[in-house]
Amino acid sequence: MTETGDWRYVYASVPGVAHLAGGIDCQDACAIRLVAEPERGPVLMLVAADGAGSAARSGIGAELACRTFLMECAARVLDSTAPEWARGDAEALLDSVRTALLRRAAEENRPVREFACTLLGAVVAADRALLLQIGDGAIVIDAGEHYRPVFWPQTGEYANETRFVTDSDAIARMESAVLTEPVTDIALLSDGLQPLALHYRSQQAHTPFFQPLFQHLREHPEPGRLEGLMPALARFLASPAINQRTHDDKTLVLATRRPVPPPEAEAEVEPPESARPATPSGALKPDIDTLPEPAATEPLEAPRPVAPVAPEPDTGLATAQPTAADGSLGADSGADAAHRPHSVNSDLPDRDRDGDEAV
Repeated sequence: MTETGDWRYVYASVPGVAHLAGGIDCQDACAIRLVAEPERGPVLMLVAADGAGSAARSGIGAELACRTFLMECAARVLDSTAPEWARGDAEALLDSVRTALLRRAAEENRPVREFACTLLGAVVAADRALLLQIGDGAIVIDAGEHYRPVFWPQTGEYANETRFVTDSDAIARMESAVLTEPVTDIALLSDGLQPLALHYRSQQAHTPFFQPLFQHLREHPEPGRLEGLMPALARFLASPAINQRTHDDKTLVLATRRPVPPPEAEAEVEPPESARPATPSGALKPDIDTLPEPAATEPLEAPRPVAPVAPEPDTGLATAQPTAADGSLGADSGADAAHRPHSVNSDLPDRDRDGDEAV
């Protein structure tokens, strides 16, 4: 096995059309770190955060949450002498993220709810994985020829409610899992992609959304972070085909260590060129025609009302009609640095009108 464990990965966060129309920065964040641990072999750490839409500093909160998660993974999980991972490790990671947000809020003399964000985290070793989630979004892994969400997005009484790292009961509400089998494909996505990537009625992943994306990662000749596909993923997330189905910020983290299929197998699954949409050279080329309809047509249950949001004088929420994204993506803040998140506004923070409110 190589130092990378044959992992190939890309990640991107892009602003939704509502934020673009209002001149608001993306409030999602994501990051990946790959560590070659002598005894356990390569360990891949993945994280994504989505800032609460009405919180003044939620973008900063999401970036800080991602950086802290990766640092604490190295310190607490990789350096742990415990033979097995357990829920206590997930609780320690989340507690460290909460502490970092509380410290930042104190430094700026602001309520911690202004830094509210969700958190999706994964630590994947050769034969096991530690996964955790607080809030909406999803962690999706391979399940044979299909894909499945490890947890279902956390929502409340209203369809646009969720939970945040900054909630006082976040550790108790956090979902976690320790898997004792190899994970070969893994994706983290923020709630902006839920209408495209999840089937709400069956509470399953929409496999045609993920298959072509992972296939293109596996086709790349070299393992590691695929620099050439990073902007291609951002363009895909900002494409009209995606934006017409979701107005929210969008984050997608993809990693695979599944062996590259032989040319014969690739020829069998590759659709004819005439059936595929034109894409720029070097871009990811998922079959956009197979993407599912927005979640509004596949309700989780009977349709639930959306929680009312009181108008705020300085929330920075866009009121203009959505327009197509330009495909740009902000610069990284490090080698495998965080991109950005959503917002909060009362004791239980609420998101922007294309996002969620606190439960």
